[in-house]
Amino acid sequence: MIKKEMIDYFGIDRKTLNNWENNKEKKRYLLYKTLEALPSEYVENIKKQIKEREENNKKLNM
Repeated sequence: MIKKEMIDYFGIDRKTLNNWENNKEKKRYLLYKTLEALPSEYVENIKKQIKEREENNKKLNM
């Protein structure tokens, strides 16, 4: 996943991502590399599943 997608999906700003990317001794570097390795399709699928689960829960609680 590219930085633009990380910003769009998670609301993280570019400065934060740059800090995470360039500070290899911090744990956030691992988080950055993990997000970078995720395919955007995977994130979209998870987002869709969460939305469907919320909609189904609303229907069950009616």
